Amino acid sequence: MTNLILADWHMVRVTVDGLGPFRQGKQSFEIFGADTDAPESESRAPANIYMLLAANGFGKTTLLETIYGLYGLLNDRPSGRFAEGFYNSGAAQLDIVSHWTVDGRSETVLLSIWTGAEEPVDNLSEDDLDRLGSTTVWAKLGLSGNGSSVERLSGTNELGIVFHEAIKQHLNEPPTKLFGNSQSMPTVLYFPADRRVVAPVRHEAVTRPDNWGYQPAVNFSSDGPEWGKSIDNVLVWLEWLAARDVDDIDRRINDLLAFVNDLIFRDSPDKAILRPDREELRSYVKTRFGLHPLSALSHGERALLQILARILTHMTSNTVVLIDEIEIHLHVRWMDRMFEALKELLRSYPAVTLIFTTHNLALIDTYRFETKERGLVKGGYLIEADIL
Repeated sequence: MTNLILADWHMVRVTVDGLGPFRQGKQSFEIFGADTDAPESESRAPANIYMLLAANGFGKTTLLETIYGLYGLLNDRPSGRFAEGFYNSGAAQLDIVSHWTVDGRSETVLLSIWTGAEEPVDNLSEDDLDRLGSTTVWAKLGLSGNGSSVERLSGTNELGIVFHEAIKQHLNEPPTKLFGNSQSMPTVLYFPADRRVVAPVRHEAVTRPDNWGYQPAVNFSSDGPEWGKSIDNVLVWLEWLAARDVDDIDRRINDLLAFVNDLIFRDSPDKAILRPDREELRSYVKTRFGLHPLSALSHGERALLQILARILTHMTSNTVVLIDEIEIHLHVRWMDRMFEALKELLRSYPAVTLIFTTHNLALIDTYRFETKERGLVKGGYLIEADIL
């Protein structure tokens, strides 16, 4: 069994051909930005925060679904737009640069994951490998889904197989720490535009949350109303894990609530989410007027809680977070708070990448693309010029 350890995972390009609005031939989007911490001559680097700006119908959601769908072919059961096979005869490829340690030997590798053709959609030259990843080592993994299983395509090479087999070894492993500290295999966490926030129906048992074990691709389309899909369930589950430990060493519930309370209620010091009641299996929000269930949170507060709590509990040390139409459910004040929370996360965990879409021009000011910020490599792409 080959031992693979991954670090410094950065997606550097997504290529689409014949998907959604991209019907006019192959098109590539490079995920780079300006590294404000590097010398001027070395300022170009993989972005860890990236904005896709476009009018509705011009492909921004297609790009996020492509990224999620390629990761989804690595899942225990394939998920996403490519799970049933080639999508309308289209093809796609992700190029990712990371640091691999294979059986004690370390090197920088550019990994390409593709579907829709036997060979890579974009056959990289030595110059491409150097420009995208400053490496000469290319791992190639082509995958095709048939609904219930996945086959490797003929263009896959030995390093691609090493990566694929390593993923399989870790599938369904439950996390034991927050912030991805217990898992290193890559994952994408996708928050689609249709992410409803609905209080869960009544429950009467401690149950493991949906998608709790490691999967390379996880879709958070709804918070509730099913108990297994709710943030309420996640909090109760973490409380149960802490209660099961006699010495209360499992501090995930405390650390999670400390992080989200600081970011969500920074301007309301008398308001906080409390640890769940172990007898009632219910979480409460403390306010100056008393205790209230989580359902009493405003739509914006619960939307922010959903995204932050899901990232903290499901991320690995090599994670891509995808948020489609990031402004949904959030007015300007909450949008600022969301960005500050996510930026803090990116500064603390450099291998995490955030890619988000919007058609709201006001978010350009909130994003502050031209402003240098410590620990952030900002990038972006305007898909449709007519939006301006």
